[in-house]
Amino acid sequence: MDTTAKPQYDNGVVKYLTVGAIVFLVLGTFMGTYAASELAWPALNFDIAEITFARLRVMHTNTVIFAFGGMTLMATAFYTVQRTNGVKLWSNSMAWWTAILYTIGLILTVISISLGMTTAKEYHEQEWPLAIAIAVVWTLYTFNFVMTIASRNKKTHPSVYVSNWFFMGMMIAITYLYIGNGLALPVSMFRSYS
Repeated sequence: MDTTAKPQYDNGVVKYLTVGAIVFLVLGTFMGTYAASELAWPALNFDIAEITFARLRVMHTNTVIFAFGGMTLMATAFYTVQRTNGVKLWSNSMAWWTAILYTIGLILTVISISLGMTTAKEYHEQEWPLAIAIAVVWTLYTFNFVMTIASRNKKTHPSVYVSNWFFMGMMIAITYLYIGNGLALPVSMFRSYS
């Protein structure tokens, strides 16, 4: 009889982020394909401003980079940190809030870009309210990750796996670059200058 209990992990948020990443990958790929088709057949925009090449290209890059890429990184980090430390997430509810708020922020980003509300800054098109929200969500994600490592049993897991160090480096670098690149002077609710 095996008396060692296997740890139970918080897989729900990992599954949610993985499915979300796949959905955003399909949407982003469709946007990119449609935008590329508009280069060959310009009439495909049907004179609708929200689906012109200029807006679709930006929606495509934001969807693939931030939505697909970001959700994939979050899912992978939440999956890995639990198994390499032998503990559940420090806060499963914080992980869920992180995932849901990130999804809402990304959907609002795509909608605002389609409506022409952007900073026109490459790879940081979100206006300041969305940029702050995404930075806060990314900070919560980083905090939960670090606290999960801190809550491990130091006797059974005395050292931190190198993969977790790489994840933390990525989280710090992305947060720093995102906030640094997005510094702006808000002049109204949906307009800022950087």
